[in-house]
Amino acid sequence: MLRVLFDTNIYGLLIREKDADELERKIKAEKEFVVYDYRPIRQEIREIPKITKLSKKARIQILKLYDSITGKHFLSNSINITNLARKYYDCYRNFGGIYGWDTSIRIDFMIVACASTCKLDIVYSADNKTLLSKQALKAYKHINIKENQKLPTFFTYEELLVKFRNLNPSI
Repeated sequence: MLRVLFDTNIYGLLIREKDADELERKIKAEKEFVVYDYRPIRQEIREIPKITKLSKKARIQILKLYDSITGKHFLSNSINITNLARKYYDCYRNFGGIYGWDTSIRIDFMIVACASTCKLDIVYSADNKTLLSKQALKAYKHINIKENQKLPTFFTYEELLVKFRNLNPSI
């Protein structure tokens, strides 16, 4: 079984797809692919501004999709995850990373730290500027070797679409 975390941006991209309902159904139906709920991701979705009716509607749709896909698979935050994320950040800055801790990179590093600490297999993201940046990937690898942690495999949003659009319907 593959144990997976989706970066926050994956959910927003999924609801924009013409076949969003079919993708959701296939992801949920795939028994060898479990997507986990991790509170910092859900919180980031909840913080989508409710400025317009459209943004409020999108926020609600994304939360429904998130809850549907993650189901009852929940990962708790911990001080160990936060500490590992902070180590990633310090290393990232040493490797030339430019984003500050109080930007969205904090959640990105928390996602990877959670996946590493909980020994998840995969993290999907569409964020090439932070979570999947060259400096960040180098920092994850460097710190996880030092900390004797398993590094999850990183896949892009496009790879997620290919996987589930090419999957034969199981129902």
